[in-house]
Amino acid sequence: MGSDILEKLKQIPLFEEIKDNQDFMQQLQDVCKTRHYKANETIIKEGEVGSEMFVVLEGAVEILKRTRAGDSYTVVKLRALDNVFFGELALIDDDRRSATVVADKDSDFLVISKDAFLKLGDSNPSIGLPITRALAKKLAAMLRKTTSDMLTIFDALVNEIGD
Repeated sequence: MGSDILEKLKQIPLFEEIKDNQDFMQQLQDVCKTRHYKANETIIKEGEVGSEMFVVLEGAVEILKRTRAGDSYTVVKLRALDNVFFGELALIDDDRRSATVVADKDSDFLVISKDAFLKLGDSNPSIGLPITRALAKKLAAMLRKTTSDMLTIFDALVNEIGD
């Protein structure tokens, strides 16, 4: 199972910069825990404080958001085959979860806690810095998309008012 975990970690974009360093990848694997969730079991609940990142090892999840009216809708479904992860922002902040994540079927995960990640980065900045840079790039992309989406909505509202 250990070699399967290493191979999965090498496929995750956050670890791209360190994937060819066997020692770094082994240290990363050492801070990972495995966890199993049954189909329809909630992994993360929107609004709760979280401190873990999840890599989908086997199975699939559904990401759900609530509307202001309290209705849930599916944002996306993520499958292990696509080398996906979620909850990564919990590695760098202590904010509330932005969505609910539910196991779509019986699923296995690699879990990295914020404490373990910080200890790893403190003891070996050559591992922590590249991962933190990858997180920063992901955050920047999310911010740019949000800005673009807001401008699109603003333009639509201006056009609606102008008609």
